[in-house]
Amino acid sequence: MFLLGHSCWSYLISKLTGRQLQVNLPAWLAFLSGILPDFDIYFRPILAHHTWTHSILILLPISLLLSIRFGRLGIAFSTGILSHLLTDSLVGTIPILYPFSNIAIGLNLGIPSIADTTLETGALLAVLLLAYNNKDYLQLTRPNKKSLWLIVPLYALITISVLFAGDNGISLASFAFSRKALTLITIGHAILAGLLTLGVLQGTRAVISTMRHPKPAEPNNPTPAPTPTTKP
Repeated sequence: MFLLGHSCWSYLISKLTGRQLQVNLPAWLAFLSGILPDFDIYFRPILAHHTWTHSILILLPISLLLSIRFGRLGIAFSTGILSHLLTDSLVGTIPILYPFSNIAIGLNLGIPSIADTTLETGALLAVLLLAYNNKDYLQLTRPNKKSLWLIVPLYALITISVLFAGDNGISLASFAFSRKALTLITIGHAILAGLLTLGVLQGTRAVISTMRHPKPAEPNNPTPAPTPTTKP
């Protein structure tokens, strides 16, 4: 699955898990969690893509450690990470027991394919609905310092796509419009990147506003309130 689907499905799964656990996982972490297993691309050729970071033997212990360390937030974040294996196994296969076995499992519905395009673009639409419902959309419409963190999944979305294309000798422009299914997914990537960029701009506005209009410092030794006296 492409990064559009991974980031959107991880947002949906981790945010809904967080709702059940009564914790609010930040939007940037919800988007980022599903992209993390593809960070192996940053470490080529030391790590081969789609091997170590796509094995349940690696990701499950990491998820358990995160859940123990960060509690309910860690559980919600971990479901986003594990969603990567689920979505990849739907449209392709994953080396679930790597490095002890090269056996690959999955439905292998195809990528690109009608199934993959439906899963990825459908997830984007679902994200828009959920973000409106849980008020995350406000990070795109109002200055908010927390919105600046959206630069992390935005950076990952762009750089991983460029690195993957470069490593495989693929022209992103020609690849994106080579088939109708890929064109739709490319448009979806552009929409998601645009929304994340909008959030980053709102975060930047909030930081600049704070720098221009800093809050007055509180006095170090405030005058104590007078002690009430009792009448004889």
